[in-house]
Amino acid sequence: MRKRFLALLLAACIACTMLVLPASASSANTAVQTAVILGGLTADQTAGLNAQLTRGQLARLLVAFSPYRESAGAQGAAGSIFTDVSGSDPLAPYIRIAAAQGWMSGYTDGSFRPGSPVTLEEACSAVLKLLGYDVTTLSGTFPTAQLNKASELGLRDGLTCAPGQGMNLEDGAVLLYNALTALNGEGQNYGTSLGFTAEGGEVALSSIVMGSLEGPFVAGENTRLPFEPATIYRNDTAVATAGLQPYDVYYYSQNARTLWVYSRKAAGRITAVTPSASAPATVTVAGTEYTLGTAAAAAQISSLNGGGVGQVVTLLLGMDNQVVQVLTGQQAEQVFYGVVQNSARSLIEEDGADVMQRVTVACTDGVARTVHVDKSLNFPAGWLVEITVDENGEQVESIDARSLSGTFNAEGTTLGDTPLAEDVEILDTTSEGVAGAVSPSRLAGVNLRSGDVRYYTTNAAGQIDRLILDDVTGDLWTYGVLDDVRNLANVAGSAIDDALKDGQSTTLPDTGSLTPQTGNQVVGINLPSTSDILYGIIDGSIAGTLWQSLSSSTGSMASYALQLLSRNTTGTISDIFGFLGSGASYVCYVNGEAATLNTAVKYPVVAGGVAVSRSTNGTVKNMVQLMPVMIDRLGPASVMSGSTRYDTADDMQVYLWYRGQYYPTSLSQVDPEGYHLIGWYDNMGCTAGSKVRVLVAVKKD
Repeated sequence: MRKRFLALLLAACIACTMLVLPASASSANTAVQTAVILGGLTADQTAGLNAQLTRGQLARLLVAFSPYRESAGAQGAAGSIFTDVSGSDPLAPYIRIAAAQGWMSGYTDGSFRPGSPVTLEEACSAVLKLLGYDVTTLSGTFPTAQLNKASELGLRDGLTCAPGQGMNLEDGAVLLYNALTALNGEGQNYGTSLGFTAEGGEVALSSIVMGSLEGPFVAGENTRLPFEPATIYRNDTAVATAGLQPYDVYYYSQNARTLWVYSRKAAGRITAVTPSASAPATVTVAGTEYTLGTAAAAAQISSLNGGGVGQVVTLLLGMDNQVVQVLTGQQAEQVFYGVVQNSARSLIEEDGADVMQRVTVACTDGVARTVHVDKSLNFPAGWLVEITVDENGEQVESIDARSLSGTFNAEGTTLGDTPLAEDVEILDTTSEGVAGAVSPSRLAGVNLRSGDVRYYTTNAAGQIDRLILDDVTGDLWTYGVLDDVRNLANVAGSAIDDALKDGQSTTLPDTGSLTPQTGNQVVGINLPSTSDILYGIIDGSIAGTLWQSLSSSTGSMASYALQLLSRNTTGTISDIFGFLGSGASYVCYVNGEAATLNTAVKYPVVAGGVAVSRSTNGTVKNMVQLMPVMIDRLGPASVMSGSTRYDTADDMQVYLWYRGQYYPTSLSQVDPEGYHLIGWYDNMGCTAGSKVRVLVAVKKD
């Protein structure tokens, strides 16, 4: 059963990376790749595209770019309709179809002459017939009428051969590729009529790939593919080998020599089906709704066959996480590992009033699963747990840490001496339960220290197949820029703690005596503006050691510690250290959007880049000042400050600062020659962190 969908836009054939094909085939390479995917050319023919286009090969191209491409291979050997084309000839099915549809014809002597060369006008005439035009009604005579109409439709775009000249294989591919975006005889886009996605004169490569897709299939113990794939994706990531395991879901395009394999599974008790129990289209398992992608899967879930709500199942998921097959009984047994994100108790009134507890777990496969647990148990956010699914239902148990250390190799395929499985699942986590999937390449060259790994498992081959990390990447923090620090002035006069509300003095360890006058002193502080701070970094008057002090000071008492430091400094430095309060509303820009962060604790951040740690419900748990560095050179994935190199985050934010305002922009719009560039990198101690997360540009004029 073919499905015209994609889990992601695929670079599918012969290292093809274009996701949208241009309306004009100015790129002959794109046209050739499309012809290979559809079966009009073989991969071997791409090595000799200057070879002559013959009548037999033109017939194959015409069929490949027609609704008959799927039936050509099923014809097999049959009696010949031409004296010089045997039934066993590989081109016979295509010649048969092209002649039967009237796109091409034989000669009066009963021959087809499959090896004869094809001229431009002959090929254009055949393609016009393919598009549904009656060439006998065209204005003018052959070949002028056919060539003019082909030009009008854009069929000749990108072709260099002249009338009367023979065409080569590349020319043939370009001509047929152009037909996909041309209007057919009924005034419709021809590519759309074939089921491909075409908008605004463009054809989506993904829809072409899907047009040649076979599947889904479910692998067994001894599954063998009908071809040797050149490109393999496992769970949408390129891998070196197929390694099909039982219950893997797979698809392939034999023309493109590409294989897609999915080992994703969902397991647990069914809690809902829609739209009806007897004819379900979706099923909810472990808190997530999945679309039933095959008739067989829908039949297994249907109440007519004894399935449905309450049944314990394992869903085999394919492209777009659609359900391909449903396992029950012992086949449904699965184990998942992850970190608790939240738990909640609620009232149920089924057989009388009672309390039910749900626990949501972010698992290593990137899926957040919600399962029912005993109401008397406690599962705090951040705990490591194991979810076991068997025929009796779901169980959640806490697990002890299992750590290891070592260095990832440059390819991100081994950790120390232990190889990673090709489908390894890596999850970075925080103590608050925030979690995110990590690709192995993200950790290439990283040396994991003791405590960086919270848990791991190995497969039967001794390879690491699951890895749970402890805030290793720094990617789980939210990054942005703090707006003008004057926005905080309204809350700066708050008393340091409730102990001062009644005008009482108090003494805190290592801080000295606090009095009600302290709050008044804070109100009187002349807070520096963001411009003061940015230009202080640019001219060097504010050294990096200041920001090191800020980033290492957190907590409700840190602000008073900074007040004490201010007594030994002067000017802007003193003002920064002296800024304190019991809470604040921080006005920031995050990913180009204005955001206000309300906190109960004043964090020691003053301006520029900041990092925010949140709980799973969005509450701010910590806020840290990023470290600034002046940038004098830009690279594709890094920046230079003098002789020091800093990696940039994939999602680095770029802002222009002008007259008290941040303006989101892009890296291509700024450069060290015309702008002062301040990079802000994370310095929270994350092993694979220290990346430039925010870049602020100040124009030099």
